[in-house]
Amino acid sequence: MEDDTNAVGLPLASPRLPSSATWKETWVNVGFPTFFGVAVGAGWQIAVQPRLTYDVPNPVQAALLALLLLSPFFHRWLTDHEPSRWKEYLAGASVLSTFFLLVWMTGYGALICGGYVAIVVWIWISTSWWRFHLPPFRSALWHTLGVNVGALAGSVLAFNLAG
Repeated sequence: MEDDTNAVGLPLASPRLPSSATWKETWVNVGFPTFFGVAVGAGWQIAVQPRLTYDVPNPVQAALLALLLLSPFFHRWLTDHEPSRWKEYLAGASVLSTFFLLVWMTGYGALICGGYVAIVVWIWISTSWWRFHLPPFRSALWHTLGVNVGALAGSVLAFNLAG
């Protein structure tokens, strides 16, 4: 029968999980992506959206496209993985961004799926995933949700304050 001892008979110490995220982890995984989304969403809503004929891309889509464009930099700044793994980060950002780009294009139910459900999932992820050392793909999923939520909040705020 196996027990928690090594070959010498000493008990193995299991690593203790942290009880809360550090400020750096919170800023890197929650704050920066969200504020990036707020800035791009609000900026797009004020500067570009009134000039568009077809309302495409909307502010959330613009923020997601900016995330995809800047994903190598996001990977470099927001993860501690070697820079050569930026393609994994891009893959994670692409999967979720493509889904949200299509959701926000539909119009019907987009606020439910791209807004409410995304906020609930993002809060759940933000309160549980910080405990783990995530691969670039999962980090990108987390960051993409933050950009989506931030862009929605920033565009609504900008529309209400400036428009």
